[in-house]
Amino acid sequence: MAQEQGSGPLATLPRDFREHLVEDDDNFEDATEEPPEAHRDLQMALADCQLAIRRFFNNDLEGAMGVMKVWSSTSLYHSLGVSIFEFIPAVLTLDSAQVARAMAALKQTQTLCQHRRRTYTLVEALGTMMRKTNYMSMSDEQAHAELCSAESTLLQAALCILDGEDLAGFLRATIKIKSSYNIYKECSRILEKKPWESEMSRMHFQSGVRLGLATFSIMIAMLPPRLVTLLEFVGFSGDKEAGLAELQAGAREPGLRGVLCELTLLAYHLVVSHFAGATPDFDLCQRILETQLKVYPEGVWFLLFEGRLQLLRGRCALAAATYLRAADTPHLWRQLRHLCYWELMWANAMMMDWRGAAGFAGRLIEESSWSRTVYSYAKAALLLQLGEKGTPAERRQAADLLKAAPLYRQRIAGKSLPMEKWVSRRCERYAVQGGRLLLPAIELLCLWNMLPALSGDAAAVHSMLKQIEVTDERLDREENLWPSALEGDNRALLAYLRGCCLVVLGVPRLALHHLDHVVRLKEKIKEDSFLVPYALVEAAMCHHSLGEVDRAVNILQDTRKRYSNYSLESRLLFRIHSKLQIVRENPPTPGGSKDSPDFARPPSRQPGRAEHPQAVA
Repeated sequence: MAQEQGSGPLATLPRDFREHLVEDDDNFEDATEEPPEAHRDLQMALADCQLAIRRFFNNDLEGAMGVMKVWSSTSLYHSLGVSIFEFIPAVLTLDSAQVARAMAALKQTQTLCQHRRRTYTLVEALGTMMRKTNYMSMSDEQAHAELCSAESTLLQAALCILDGEDLAGFLRATIKIKSSYNIYKECSRILEKKPWESEMSRMHFQSGVRLGLATFSIMIAMLPPRLVTLLEFVGFSGDKEAGLAELQAGAREPGLRGVLCELTLLAYHLVVSHFAGATPDFDLCQRILETQLKVYPEGVWFLLFEGRLQLLRGRCALAAATYLRAADTPHLWRQLRHLCYWELMWANAMMMDWRGAAGFAGRLIEESSWSRTVYSYAKAALLLQLGEKGTPAERRQAADLLKAAPLYRQRIAGKSLPMEKWVSRRCERYAVQGGRLLLPAIELLCLWNMLPALSGDAAAVHSMLKQIEVTDERLDREENLWPSALEGDNRALLAYLRGCCLVVLGVPRLALHHLDHVVRLKEKIKEDSFLVPYALVEAAMCHHSLGEVDRAVNILQDTRKRYSNYSLESRLLFRIHSKLQIVRENPPTPGGSKDSPDFARPPSRQPGRAEHPQAVA
């Protein structure tokens, strides 16, 4: 489709002059060269994309890439498709060569976008700064060029963050994110005001606009308030409910990106919400998965989310079976198989099959490069959790893993990973405590927010409480074998773990008894200062369940303001933000608690001691 051409360098000035002033030079590389005359018609390109999507979700990755590659040098959507298929393995592997290939493909897509986007003469460009843009003469292809530019710019930003090693890379990513957001906003105006040559073209365009703006809106809304205020100052806006509604609308329509709207909903409810401690919509996820698994019965992406849904519902055996089925998919990307192993590790740990879980952690150590530090610590923790059931060889292996784990630490976007820093401290603790850790696997389950999924399996949680009880008694007997300087840390950890188990069992008053004890031990904690704010957040939700809404809000707000510079801080700040929304929007369920003396121990025998069962691995 021919484009209106200007003359000289001003010919490439885009519609919104200010938006493109913030884009970096990469977006304009070779923009003055004329593209080849032969290119795929827009409607045919959209049809090819639908074919590639069907092949992709049917696990035919090579077939999907083959459809896109043929016209990738001249067609917007084919080029974007190739870029996405290069982007996914780049994110999964973090391999520098693959990241470079993805970035090169995205630059080519951006070059095509610049050629296809509407161009302006000097007079027209100045006119757009003084009056509203006229969309009446914009072609469908020019509109889709704007949308493809927004998408490819956002993908470039993600790669800059993942591959950046310094502040400059992060700043470039920030500029690209803002540019992408501005283009998406422009696309929403195009959708509203432009007359469309084809209803099919409008429908595909609308699904892309909904996907982009809704994702931005949800992610911004989930950030801590101070950051949201800053982002709103520079032009961003966030509304989680509106974003989710837009994604659901996009998922119901037959647009090209409808299935991506569904995947985004699944990712939000089953991954992001779980990480942030928000309330997921399991019923919505179930409906999406039932529909898509009829279309793609062996589609590995939907099988992964099916396993995740089962896992978070506490159906660990079913989740494990689903993940094993997904892992056996032929020609699967190795990194997706590693994701199956990661989830299988948690599923087995939640069933307290510590040895089985350690086996999957071992596979990750051998095959995956995501975080060998975390994998090594996880396997060691699971082996140590075996306690007396572990063999001497397993104990030696755990010691070797804890010695080696800190050596594999890595940096992403120039930053150390918080969990890897925490793991390194736990490895040091193991050495200081003479080759022992307290309940390392149960601690991991707690920090990764896996315990709430066991709320329907009281027997499993009681079994964990029994392990804590036995370990507490053993710790009392062997008190002289533990460093006295770390007694406050160890007692606080065990109080926190027992409190979390009691929260899962639905006995908030007894849980508060132990969580409050963590706070009372604050002055005696030397290293694990993170336990205090983490315990306070759990305590706040106990007060909420007891109907003490104002007190819950005050505790959460006070925790956010008073505590800083502790391990895994960002993780907890996200959860505090989500918990505040839950407390304010959801009144507690009427009815008394299940508190019973059977759940608690008598107060500890010595002042300053936690009255909680504890476990030694």
